[in-house]
Amino acid sequence: MHGTTRISGWKTRGRGLAMAAALALGATLAQGTALAQDAQQAQAGQKAARSPHSAAAMAEAMDKMAKFKHARLTEDKAKAAMEVFLKMRETYPPETFRSKKPGPNGPVDAMKKSERAKEILALVKKKGFADIDDWAQTFSSLGLAIAHVRQGSDEDIQAKLRDLEQASLPERMKARIRAMLKAMIPPQENVKVAQRLLADEEAKKLIEAVERTARGPAKK
Repeated sequence: MHGTTRISGWKTRGRGLAMAAALALGATLAQGTALAQDAQQAQAGQKAARSPHSAAAMAEAMDKMAKFKHARLTEDKAKAAMEVFLKMRETYPPETFRSKKPGPNGPVDAMKKSERAKEILALVKKKGFADIDDWAQTFSSLGLAIAHVRQGSDEDIQAKLRDLEQASLPERMKARIRAMLKAMIPPQENVKVAQRLLADEEAKKLIEAVERTARGPAKK
């Protein structure tokens, strides 16, 4: 577990590979888009290798991510999810989204426990979402669908699944990573929505705004 493992562009030590896969299934559009970019995945793996989270906590987060269910997207719902994200980042301080929990459920958990939780809930409901979880599921689903369209297929994931079988990792770890990678493949209905959004100039600007905001620090 201390050696360096490479899988289709991922470079990591020990549990870093699993955590890099976990980060790719994040609750932000940028994390979903990173699925299609080996360089970003490698960077995520290197950072994850230095993560202070315990192995048990990360394993729990990985198992939750492996059970990720894609929300059924529509163009209007996808745009609403992005608008909520932009509004939250514009309105609330960074600590609103910080959590000690590893994995993509961390920011969602932080929002729910924040002193601004009622305001955030009102915001997502105003945009047509049942609750914070509903918004986060939609947002993650959108990110993965857009990543899929930009990649052109799920061959990148399939290649990583093939390489995973040759990796010097415990079988239990492989099973977790395998399940997470498979969970990243979006349904065709969502892929079609993402294709229409990327072909629409106004929607494309919204996507780009989300990605710029996700990469930079949240406004205080």
